Amino acid sequence: GAFWSCTALEEANLPASLKTIGKSAFYACSKLTSINLPDSLTEIGDFAFDGCSSLTSVALPGKVTSIGFAAFVRCSSLMSVTIPNSVTEIGEAAFNECSSLTSVIIPNGVTSIKNYTFWGCSSLTSIIIPNSVTEIGEFAFEQCTSLTSVTIPDNMTDIWDGAFVSCSSLTSV
Repeated sequence: GAFWSCTALEEANLPASLKTIGKSAFYACSKLTSINLPDSLTEIGDFAFDGCSSLTSVALPGKVTSIGFAAFVRCSSLMSVTIPNSVTEIGEAAFNECSSLTSVIIPNGVTSIKNYTFWGCSSLTSIIIPNSVTEIGEFAFEQCTSLTSVTIPDNMTDIWDGAFVSCSSLTSV
């Protein structure tokens, strides 16, 4: 909670030595529009950017291996996120309610799309799930009302309850 509810904070330039953004670090920084993430960063903690409703894009550096639980939940202006190939874990509800998010490329190292990961991403139109993913969690894409196309790899073993509930525009799987 280092910058918890700093509601006037608009920009953050983090030091080159930073390795981890901890739990709830920028929680409810509703005016944060820009964040410069250093190349040294390896981990985004749980709820790190929860409620950063003015954040429009995020480019994660190439050393990041994990995105925490609900890390970007309620980032309603987030339109794009670049997830590097170094990421092997995307936490449950990581992008929940990112209603402006239009596309996401999931890296090949990710093995599971966890519960509620993209719940309520109502602008998401298509998703390609890499061959490394073998499981799609409960309600992972629920309320993705603009989702028209999903590509599921041949080696998928589990698609859990409600994974694509209320995806009313889905025409191709």
